[in-house]
Amino acid sequence: MEGAKKKSINLCSETDQWMSDLPESLWAVPLSNLSLPGSHDAMTYCLDKKSEVSANGSKLLQLLDKHMHCIVHPIILRWSITQDLTVLEQLNAGIRYFDFRIAHKPDDPSMKLYFVHMLYTAVEVEVVLWDILRWLKNHPWEVVVLAFRNFDGLDKNHHTHLVSCIQKIFSSRLCPRNVSCLENVVLIF
Repeated sequence: MEGAKKKSINLCSETDQWMSDLPESLWAVPLSNLSLPGSHDAMTYCLDKKSEVSANGSKLLQLLDKHMHCIVHPIILRWSITQDLTVLEQLNAGIRYFDFRIAHKPDDPSMKLYFVHMLYTAVEVEVVLWDILRWLKNHPWEVVVLAFRNFDGLDKNHHTHLVSCIQKIFSSRLCPRNVSCLENVVLIF
């Protein structure tokens, strides 16, 4: 275990600011021409045996989980988890593209949003976005792409709330809307 921690720490010192370490000749290359390491279903590291099956998932899967939970749930859990590092650990390992699948739990009267991949996380979207902002403040020359998709159980109000949170949290760090074509976005804009 001790060796694994050392390896992780060494890896971070080499990869947590790889964009900052790119040669100056690449700074003006459009982001669309750079290969960004990405994380598929980035938030699945925090799924556990208490995670509930998504209400928008397969009805058959929901039924099987309800009636044969002890057998089916561990299978769903193993299938759903695609990451084992936290978002901050992924950032430190060099990940710069995150696949975030967003959900609102159907019986939750609040505006709280969670992540989902067949199962709901207990981690709120807003908390993770604040963590990413803090990381970016400590790594000012790094660029992170957040891909929000699926929107499991979100209505128009939830979607508006999500957009508002993103704007409030990242503010001036967001890519400007007036960029005519994303192929023109470079590391220094």
